[in-house]
Amino acid sequence: MSQLDQRWYIRTPIQQGEIFSSWLIRSALDVGCSPMVLVEALWGKWRALTIDLDKGVDAERFDALLSHSIETRQSIQQSMLSSVVSQIHPNYDPKQNIPWVLSLGTRNRSNTSGRQVCVECLKSRENPPYLRLMWRIGWHCHCDRHRVCLIDHCTECGATIQPFKADLEHDCLAICTICGFDLRNFEGSKNINLNALNFQNKADQVLNQKVGFYNQSRVTSQAWFEIARAWLSEIRFLVNTSNKNVIQLFESFDVNLHLAYPITPLAFEYLNKQERIVLLSILDQIMEIPCDLLVERSLEYGISHANFWDKRKKLPVQLQQMKDLMLKPTRRYPVSRAAITVTKPKSKASVQRQWLNLLRRTNNNGARHID
Repeated sequence: MSQLDQRWYIRTPIQQGEIFSSWLIRSALDVGCSPMVLVEALWGKWRALTIDLDKGVDAERFDALLSHSIETRQSIQQSMLSSVVSQIHPNYDPKQNIPWVLSLGTRNRSNTSGRQVCVECLKSRENPPYLRLMWRIGWHCHCDRHRVCLIDHCTECGATIQPFKADLEHDCLAICTICGFDLRNFEGSKNINLNALNFQNKADQVLNQKVGFYNQSRVTSQAWFEIARAWLSEIRFLVNTSNKNVIQLFESFDVNLHLAYPITPLAFEYLNKQERIVLLSILDQIMEIPCDLLVERSLEYGISHANFWDKRKKLPVQLQQMKDLMLKPTRRYPVSRAAITVTKPKSKASVQRQWLNLLRRTNNNGARHID
């Protein structure tokens, strides 16, 4: 790169809690170009807008970005998903789908899921509209500050939120890139789910404090999220169970497993906001139940541990210990059938002897012999 090329800088500051891709898009709009033009200036022909940039870039491309930015290395790294994910999954692979991180379902510059916003946050007069990092985290379905639900699609045309398609005509990130509707004109829904919001706040607290509590015991943040994830996967099966005893067990804790509509059979990270709210609401209630009380109630209702998690699934130690204390399943063998005597076919000589014997008896009874 020539000395002349190195003179330009990205002067757009990263906002509090802003996600990496949001900063890049705003930086492009601030200098009067599209995100595609800025990305090409930074990294050449690399098709950066067709991947999930928020997962990070390699060291060479990061250094190229850093050389054209007034931001520090630390502030840019803090805007990437790794700043959150590394606390939950220390050995995560950014090339794979990451548990708890909403998947974009990217195709070219389009995404079929994974983006959500708080319209009230976008209305702020203190800052330009920008996308928050925590809006990409699956347990976030509400804005705790404004007490409204996040939206994951344009309320005018129904399209998913697709910021990588932003251009100069859109001016800012509050504009739907498909129909041009200003999302700030929508009034956020205050019909919030208190249980889902409660889980969101607890998960954020565990993330920030790096420690949590489960079954009245202190656990690491990594262990807490593993327990939550194990219960989340189990809830996907529990809501479809036909076992009345299991349903009644959870009803005794005021946990309703009956859903008004079925959950799409996709990974949690691909579900829409409303489906995640339903699951997180149940998860919040179940994680408040002490393990010994679940065991006691399972014995009361005669429910074996076979109704909880596949035996091949490796569980967090707290859940495995709880499962081991439950009833062992009783094998029901089918009623044995009466013994059937299987006789071997008789030999040809034996059949012939019997046939001749039959003929003799017939002749002795006065039957006419026919040649």
